Amino acid sequence: MSITVRSNQKVFTEEEVSGLTGICLEHLRALARNKHVGYVARTAQAAAEAAGAAGDQAEKWLFTNYDLMLVAVLQPKCQH
Repeated sequence: MSITVRSNQKVFTEEEVSGLTGICLEHLRALARNKHVGYVARTAQAAAEAAGAAGDQAEKWLFTNYDLMLVAVLQPKCQH
């Protein structure tokens, strides 16, 4: 599988990785948790909770270029 990305892009959102690899978000998140690939960004949620507002924003996974390549190798495209 060949994935082409801009050379200056350092971080990819879970939506971008899903679109580039053909892996659904559910499987991508499970792979990220099980294989310790990527990292969770909770800054917006934590800031809202600290300000006293209800944090309605779900956690978002972010992936480096290296993580993207690992995901592409480890997980086949989803067929559903």
